[in-house]
Amino acid sequence: MRLAIINLTGGGMSGGYRKYLYNTLPGIAKHSAVKAVLCATPDSIDIQNWFDPHINVEFKSCKPFHILKHNFDFQLQRELNFFSPDVIFVPVERSFRFRNVPIVNMLQNMEPFVRNVDAKPTNEVFKQWVQGFYGRKSLKKANRIIALSRFVSDFLKIELKIPEDKISLVYHGIDKQRNNEIEKPLNFPENWKDQFIFTAGSIRHARGLEDLLLAFKHINFQDKNDIRLVIAGESGRADGTSKTPSDAGKMTGYHKKLLNWIENRNLSSKISLVGNLNKKEMAWCYQNCKVFVMTSRVESFGMIGGEAMSHGSICIAADNPCLPEIFGDAALIYPSKNYSILAKNIQTVLSWDDIQRKRMSEKAKKRAKFFSWDICVEKTVEILSKAVNNI
Repeated sequence: MRLAIINLTGGGMSGGYRKYLYNTLPGIAKHSAVKAVLCATPDSIDIQNWFDPHINVEFKSCKPFHILKHNFDFQLQRELNFFSPDVIFVPVERSFRFRNVPIVNMLQNMEPFVRNVDAKPTNEVFKQWVQGFYGRKSLKKANRIIALSRFVSDFLKIELKIPEDKISLVYHGIDKQRNNEIEKPLNFPENWKDQFIFTAGSIRHARGLEDLLLAFKHINFQDKNDIRLVIAGESGRADGTSKTPSDAGKMTGYHKKLLNWIENRNLSSKISLVGNLNKKEMAWCYQNCKVFVMTSRVESFGMIGGEAMSHGSICIAADNPCLPEIFGDAALIYPSKNYSILAKNIQTVLSWDDIQRKRMSEKAKKRAKFFSWDICVEKTVEILSKAVNNI
């Protein structure tokens, strides 16, 4: 099987998308069913340097995707003509056509398809409406679709009326914990030690950080304790992707709103936005926090939550899709937007003794092992092969 992977992004790439390619592309390329791989990505993403050289993988460039002004990519068409793929994998919900070659999409970003993210700016609402409109069209045209959770699979079947035999559930994997690959973030407040609540993800409306801020204020007012709150991540784009180099250093209005909220309530000494952390720094935070909280309004998989579990974090998550599905019984679940119950859950976890904490930590690690990159690769190749053979 000759496979073309076309990364139709707007020039950026979310952290989850990066991890997906990093963990699956080598395995797909080495699979016995795959003869050759062409991987096309916008030039702004230096994907070729993520991997060791591999004899049957070619890296090519493609134009960034723009919904309302996407130009025909003649150079990519020439590359595909020369490569002659048997199947084309587009790991996002965007349309692509080349001759009669079967197309496999993967639905990564559910934000444009849901309506439970409040208070978004008008321009973001419009942009995501357009993304959802074209995303629906693209998914309906695809020969096959990979869903990252049962929630996504059900959405495709029920909301988009896509035949069940075109949809395959393939969970992402979760990176294995390595205790020796950790380091304390350089900008982490020195005197906070392990007395902190931790959350992570790009700073944008869909993260639902208001739940955690209000819960933290409630706890701080009631208990007068020394617990702190650490928020990792940088301002995110509306499509959930990382910023392009030209966007670097920009702060969204939402990000500024959160900072103003913290300052106006005199919580700056107890809440720290530490920005983007590398893998080792994230691992340190997962392993040293008192509790990890995930407040996302919607996720297709929720990789950050999976990482927290793999490091044995004590986890609390909102009941928004698909978080209960991914966390299983390895997290306390609270009703989304109900900060008082979230506060009670946090206080409960903070009151646990070492035995209770160890029991929940081990449960989280066990749950994380359910999600395997090797299984993800095997199932993905199987789906691509079925698309080639039209079965």
